[in-house]
Amino acid sequence: MDGSPMGDKAKCQHLSDAQDVKNCKQLCDLPHVILLRILAFLPMKDAVRTSVLSRRWEYLWTSIPSLVFGEQDEEDHRGRMLFRNFVERALLLRDLSSMKTFNLWCKVDREEYLDGDESRVNLWITAAIRRNVEDLRLHLKIGQGATVYRLPRCIFRCETLRELHLVMVHDLKLPSLVCLPNLKVLVLAEVRFVADNSVEKLLSCPSLEKLSLDCCNWNLEVLQISAPNLLYLNILEHTLSSGILNAQVRIHGAFIKSFDYCGGLLYDYNILSSPSLVEASIMCVHDDIEENFHEGTYHLHKLLKAVSNVKELFFSIESLEDMDEREDILNSLPIFPSLTKLKLDNCHIHLECRALLMLLSRCPILKSLEYTGSILVVSKNDDWTLDPMPPCFTSSLKEITISGFQGTDWELLAVRILLRTAAVLEKLSINSSKRCPRNFRGNLTEHLNKLPRASSQCTILSNYFHQDFV
Repeated sequence: MDGSPMGDKAKCQHLSDAQDVKNCKQLCDLPHVILLRILAFLPMKDAVRTSVLSRRWEYLWTSIPSLVFGEQDEEDHRGRMLFRNFVERALLLRDLSSMKTFNLWCKVDREEYLDGDESRVNLWITAAIRRNVEDLRLHLKIGQGATVYRLPRCIFRCETLRELHLVMVHDLKLPSLVCLPNLKVLVLAEVRFVADNSVEKLLSCPSLEKLSLDCCNWNLEVLQISAPNLLYLNILEHTLSSGILNAQVRIHGAFIKSFDYCGGLLYDYNILSSPSLVEASIMCVHDDIEENFHEGTYHLHKLLKAVSNVKELFFSIESLEDMDEREDILNSLPIFPSLTKLKLDNCHIHLECRALLMLLSRCPILKSLEYTGSILVVSKNDDWTLDPMPPCFTSSLKEITISGFQGTDWELLAVRILLRTAAVLEKLSINSSKRCPRNFRGNLTEHLNKLPRASSQCTILSNYFHQDFV
């Protein structure tokens, strides 16, 4: 903008606006755009109430870019009637300018239907679509009287829609045509995918970058996720899912950077053609069914192979310990040639876990290792050494973090073994939520710094205050 007519004009406009604000003596004197910004921070009901302040405020709220409606506090019949009237008045009086966000929490029941077949809720959603909404968030509680409920088709043909969040314990029935050219964020929670593969059209939108499937239930033998520009994928799997066990989930995405999974590994996940994958998180929650346990171990092995090119991995060690008895799987663990940061999650992590040592041995250039819980050596004595010895401990591992240290003898033994094994270690960080571990008598920081270490450059840091016990 330097010296250009457009730049000078914008600069003058900015100065003019600033002078207008400076000359304001009361709230209603502020420029229109600033008042709208103030209203945007208010709950919807309070924003509407400002219409009684003065003539200028009367319809100002109808230009708020985002409309947010909730029904959490309106369970009785009278409350629901007031809620309906409130939503419809807000939409009726609102101008036809573009709407940024439409957020609706409500119940869909037989009473919500007009003339027996048209859902009142769908009329509200359609009104938002007609106003070129960009961010649509629906949290719908489907009542017993609305078992045939179906979302309006216009949702799936909205060219302005950039984000779609849908929470609904109900079948997701899609039209034959799904055309969302600008959809970048899609969040589906608790929905049931019907067995016609129509959901794959939604999961393959051309501009989709972020996809989250939370506790969804798919009655499909194969689910394809094929969004060509997908960057971030999050899957939260319901451990009590009634869908088809061992169903295949095929994920195609040449540009996926991040994969986040949490669940019981009930399905067989295949990540295909993802050279850009940088980080992955795998949190496994097991049920008590023996058959599911063995299948889950196999699925975990395949999933680890699928993410073996990542640079950062967050992993539930409980799942890894389940592999200790599976010699066939341990011997075929993948190599992680690019992994530099590994974060292991569990309350108590056993350093002598063979599967853990095998995994570390498959990380040749690992630089950072973090334990979110405590690290223990229970079944070995002080002269025990890591077997197999992970090569990264002697060549690349620079930093170890232990976040749940409690100061037990088992933990101190683990620390001694780590210090005398990690030959190029530069920093060992030991942290806890407590000021000083109750299990240790004396000055812990002093004790840690006296421990022998293989690396002369290693610094030991802890968040403990000096505290001597009598």
